[in-house]
Amino acid sequence: MNERILVIGASGRVGSKVVKYLDENNEGIIIRLATSRPETAETWSNEGREAVVLDLNNSETFPKALENVNRVFLLTGYTSDMLHQSKRLVDAAVDAGVDHIVHLGVFTSRRDMIPHFNWHDLVETYIESSGINWTHIHPNVIADTTLIIDPPITETKSFTVNWGNASQGWVFAEDIGAVSAKVLKEGPDKHGGANYWLSTEVLTSLEVADILSEVSGQNIEVNMGSPETLEAYISQIESPSVRAYMESAVITMKLGLENKIWNQNIIHDDVKTVVGRPGITMKEWAKDYFK
Repeated sequence: MNERILVIGASGRVGSKVVKYLDENNEGIIIRLATSRPETAETWSNEGREAVVLDLNNSETFPKALENVNRVFLLTGYTSDMLHQSKRLVDAAVDAGVDHIVHLGVFTSRRDMIPHFNWHDLVETYIESSGINWTHIHPNVIADTTLIIDPPITETKSFTVNWGNASQGWVFAEDIGAVSAKVLKEGPDKHGGANYWLSTEVLTSLEVADILSEVSGQNIEVNMGSPETLEAYISQIESPSVRAYMESAVITMKLGLENKIWNQNIIHDDVKTVVGRPGITMKEWAKDYFK
C-alpha cells in the first residue's frame, strides 16, 4: 500500500524543498500538499497534485487534511501561536490514525534562555507523549533566510544580519528538505525516535561575505545590523503572537553577540547521517548561486 504523506507549508521556503525531494523516486508514496491559501490549493489540484487547505489557526480544517494520511511533516510559522496550533494538530493526527510525525524544530540545547526554543521543546515533548512515532529535525541558522533576498545579492552586492559578526552554525533549506523527505519516505521503522541535527559549518558574517566575494568575483558586503535594529521594526508589528516570536528572535541575537549560546557554534552534520552526503557548504551554495 502507498503511504500518504501530508506536507504542511508545502509552498514555503523549506516545505517546497521537502516536496521537491519527495517527488524524486516517489514510488510507494502519495504526496498531499497543504496550504492555508485556497487559491494555491486550487492551482495544485489543477496541476494534478493532491492538495488540501489546512489553516493552522482553524482546527476545523484538520480532519479533512489528515484523512487517510500516514505521515505528516509538521512545520509552523514565526508566531507564538505555534504552541496551540501544534497541540491541536497533534490531537487531530491521533484521531486520524497518523503513524509518524516529522517535526521541524530548532537547534536546541533543551536549556536555552530563548522563548521560541522553549516552545519547540514543549511541542516536541507533546508529540512524543501522543503515542505517534516521531522524528525531530533541528536546523541551526537557515542560510536562505539571510542570503536569498529581494532584490537579490547579485543586484545589491550585500546582505544584512542583525547579530553583528557573531559566529553561527549554518544550514541550507535544500538540505533540510532532503533530510526531511528521506525520513518521511523511509518512515518510523528506520527513523522513529530520532533527533537529527543540521549545522553544516560555523562562520561569522564577515567570513560569509568573504566566501561570497571570492566565489562571485565581486565585492559582497555585509550590512552589520544589531538586535536593536530589529527591535525598532518589531515595535510596529500589530499581531501580538508574531511580535512575541520576533521578540524572542531578538533575545537569540543578543545572546549570540554575548557568546552565551554554546550550541550556536556546533558543527553537527546529520545530512550525511540521513542522506549519505555532507551538507552543502557556503562555498558550494555560492558556486551554484552565482553561476
